[in-house]
Formats: sequence, C-alpha cells, structure tokens
Amino acid sequence: MNSLSKNFIKNVTGLLVLSISLAGMTSCSSNKDEGVSNIEGTTLNITVKGLEELGSAAGAVGATNSKMRAAVPNGQAGSSQDGELISLGQLDALVSVEENRISSNANITKNTSSAALASAGNDTTYTEGNALPLGNKLLAATQAMGPNIKYRILLYDATNNLVVNTVATSGVNPQIQIYANRKYTWYAFSVNETGGTVPNINSAGIIAKSEIANKDVLYASGSINTINGANYLDVTFKRNTARIQVKLDTRGLFGTIDNATSISVLKNSGNTNVIQIGDLNIKTGAYSNLVNTSPVLASSMTAVSGTPTSTVKIANFYTVNTTAIAANSFKIRLNTLKVGLDDTRVRTFAPNLTYNYSNAYTPAIGSTYALNIRLIESPVKVNGVLWARSNLVYNGSHMDRYRLKSNPGGSSSATRDTEFWNWKSTTPGGAAGNFDACASVYPAGTWRMPTKAEWESIGQPDDKREVLGLFWGAQYGYLWNRDSDYPANTAYDDNNLFLSFGGYRTTNWLGQVVVSGSPSGIVLGAFAAGECHYWTSDSQNTNNAYAVKSSFTRVAWLFSWGNVTYPSASKTEGRNVRCVRAKVNPTS
Repeated sequence: MNSLSKNFIKNVTGLLVLSISLAGMTSCSSNKDEGVSNIEGTTLNITVKGLEELGSAAGAVGATNSKMRAAVPNGQAGSSQDGELISLGQLDALVSVEENRISSNANITKNTSSAALASAGNDTTYTEGNALPLGNKLLAATQAMGPNIKYRILLYDATNNLVVNTVATSGVNPQIQIYANRKYTWYAFSVNETGGTVPNINSAGIIAKSEIANKDVLYASGSINTINGANYLDVTFKRNTARIQVKLDTRGLFGTIDNATSISVLKNSGNTNVIQIGDLNIKTGAYSNLVNTSPVLASSMTAVSGTPTSTVKIANFYTVNTTAIAANSFKIRLNTLKVGLDDTRVRTFAPNLTYNYSNAYTPAIGSTYALNIRLIESPVKVNGVLWARSNLVYNGSHMDRYRLKSNPGGSSSATRDTEFWNWKSTTPGGAAGNFDACASVYPAGTWRMPTKAEWESIGQPDDKREVLGLFWGAQYGYLWNRDSDYPANTAYDDNNLFLSFGGYRTTNWLGQVVVSGSPSGIVLGAFAAGECHYWTSDSQNTNNAYAVKSSFTRVAWLFSWGNVTYPSASKTEGRNVRCVRAKVNPTS
C-alpha cells in the first residue's frame, strides 16, 4: 500500500514538473512573439508607387487659365498666351495662372467633383473613369516619385501597439520583418525630400507643426493581412496640403534674383496669411492648432532648370487652410524684391508689391495652384508713348542676348560691337534687314522699335545734361519729363526719359570701323563736342532709313546744343536703339 502511494505521488509529481516545464516553454515563446526585429522568414516588402495629385483637365495638359490671357490690341506684337499684363507699381508683370494643375507626366486614371472633394476632405472615395472630366471636375492622377525620397513607415498591430517605426527611401525595398497571419494597420509619411531627417511622431502619434511648416507633406495609410514568407505593400502617397507655386521670373529685368527677395501669399483687405500648418495626427491625417507660416525667401526657392542662373525660381507654399477666398482677395506679395544687375549693382524695388488675383479661389487638399509672374521693367511715359529707360544692347554670352542696358549712360568706342546697331539687324554689326531686335527682348513681343512719328511726338527736350572731366572726358544727354499722370520710380537711375550722346559707328576713309561723334571734352569743357544718334523703325528706301540726330559743341564760353532732327541715314551705319512698349498695360 505504501508502495502504491509512493508510486502515485511520484507520478503526480512528474506530471506537475512536466506541466510547469511546458508552461515555461509557452511563456518563453509568447515573450519572443512580442518582438519584431528577431523574426525570420516573414518580411514586408514596400514599393513606393508614386504620388497622387488632384487637378483639372486644363491643368493636365498644362493649359493656362483662359481668364488670365491678355487681349493684345490690334497692331501690337505678342502672343495671347503670354498672360495678363499688369502694373505692380514700380514694375510691370505678365501673369498667367494654372489652377489645380497636374504634372504633364502624370497617369490620369480617376476623377471626382470639386464639390465632393470639399465635403469629403481626405477620405474622398474616387470613382474610376476613363474620360477627362469637364467643368468643375477634378482629376486624381499618379506620377512617379523621385528617387531617394525619404519617408517614414509605421505599423500598428491589432491591439494598436506600434511595432514598426522606421525611415525608408523610395526605390529601395526596406524588407521589414513581421509576423505571419496577422493584420497590421500602416501609415506612411514624407516631406518629399532626399536629405535631412523625416519628422517623427510623439507618444500620441502627432507630428509637431514646427517640423512640417511649409513642407510638402505626403501621406498614405491602409491595412495588410500577412502570410508566411514575403508580403508586398504598394504605397501611393497623396499630397496632404494644398500647394501654391509662385514662379518668379526676373529675366525681363535683366538681372538675377537676390537672396533677400521674399514672397507671401495673402488674402482679403487685412492681408491675412493664406499659408497655415498645424500638428498632424498620423492616424487620421488631420491637422489641429493651425498657425501661420513665414514668407519664402529666394534663398529657399527652387531654381528652374534651362533658364539663366538665378533668374527664374519657384517659391512653393503648402497650406492646410482650405477656406474659400473671394474674387479680388487672393494676393501674391513681393515683400522684398532685389535684383542683381549686369553692372554688379543691386536694384531694390519698393516693398510689398502686390498682385491681386481677380477670380475666386478655394485651396483644395492635394491640388496645385501655379502662378507664373514674369517681371518687366516699367517704361517712362512721354506724350503718351511708353519708352524703355535705357538703350538696347547685345550680349552673346547670355541666353537672353537682347537686353536693356542696366543704366541710361552713353555708348562709346568700347561698346562698338554691343550697342551700335545696323538698321534692323539681328546683331549690332550684322547685315541691315527687317529684324526688330526690340521685339526679341525677353519676354518676346513686349517691346519694339519706335516709329519716326513716335520720336517726333515727344518734341524737343525739356532739359540738357553735361558732365565734364577735370582735364578730359565728357558725357552729354537730353531729358524729356515724364507725363504728369505717370508715377515716379525710385528704383531706377532716372524717373524721366534720358537719351545719352554716344556717337555712331561708321567706316572712315581708311576702311577702318570707328565710332564717330563720341562725346569728348578737355580742360573742364573749354573744348567739347558730341553727337546723339538713334534709329527709328521707318525705312526710306533700300539703303537708307530715318534716324534721330542731335549734337553739342563748345569752344570756350561759346556753346551750342543742336535741335533733335530726323535725317535719312545709311542702314549700314551703327546707331543706338531705344525701344518702346509693344504691349500696353491698361494701368500703365
């Protein structure tokens, strides 16, 4: 009996030990199951498929908003596609608008109405469609992501625990180890940059607004049920802001954009900031605690390839404020505009030059609204004719070879090949022909050569200028006062029309090309002389065209300023050219 009891106790004890051992093994297995990094065999392979954008049919083909196209008056050069010519006060601009633009290389596959988009926000369900929508329809289109774009991928398990939080790169498969036969909810986030760091979430799943202010926030989310082995996840990002792009172009000012230049996007009479950002909830894609963002400086703008260095840049603005903006209330403001000139000076324009968009505009999350602002030198108005402030010059080393000189100063023998033009030649020393070089000044068609009648309309000069060296050297010029209804422009060297004496290029009796009549003077002008020569656009015959001429002489206290006359002159002689506006701004 005792033997039986002992055996029974021994067997029960063995069973208990076995049970405890099995329980321990199960516990260890469970603990191991809570980890992620040490799992082998089951992987999540991620491919970034692209970026989905919203836009209109017009934007999809890159068309300019027809409401912004300028009507070109009869007889004036220029294309109706150039945009609306407006005055910004100290300068003019050609402005074109593309609202809800889609990149030209995007694959357009879906569409929805803008009304549905506005009401549904980020959770809009798109309807498949093959035809491009019309009217107020918006398209959803996917374009490829750029290489090496950093993004953050987050995975939550069924109990809402964060099990993966890692930074990956587009074009590179991160191969994240996970568990099989489980459901994960995933979130992907990027600021569409290759460098720097990707902002991280805090313990509440929030990305701080300070880390994404005026950033291109991209967002995607979904869920995945995993299997043993390789699992595959395709991520298509959506832009989680409304993007406003301002392309600033200073080629028409013949200078570069100084880094101190800054732009703001505003609305209403109180100049309220349109560009706002907030704290981003990674699980909902929604923002809270909205605040204004700072203006964009030129030093942070993106240079446009294929254009002269630092002359065309894009300022990108990203906002989460989707409040509708009434007509004539949406504004682009140049808080500061500084332009580096060919002669190394920096021209500073009046602060807060503002463009008002005449139509209503409502920012839509995921869409792009683009404005092209091509700045143009303001003219000087004399007797109703709009004159360029300086002479036409040629510089073959520039992409924009036909330019307006950075100052109204005179020409000389040193500029014989760049400022003295044969009549209607393609280059200063080229064959006389029927080419209007003024019309090729950027933007093409904005300027043209003046007619003889336009020259005659300004009459004789209102003032004369004489600058003499101590022993030699001299500068002479005529000045016409601007019309009283035309504003002064402190950014430029002169607020009136100034024509300098530069002489003309000809061939002397020895067959040498020389500049004749170039200003000269000695002994404080005791002996001085100079001639003024410009071209009109009017031809007289095959060999001659009408020119503009005047002269100045001084011998001791006897001096003579000649009247401005309009003689016939050989087309093969080089003269200065002063352009006039071909495209007239109604507010100029």
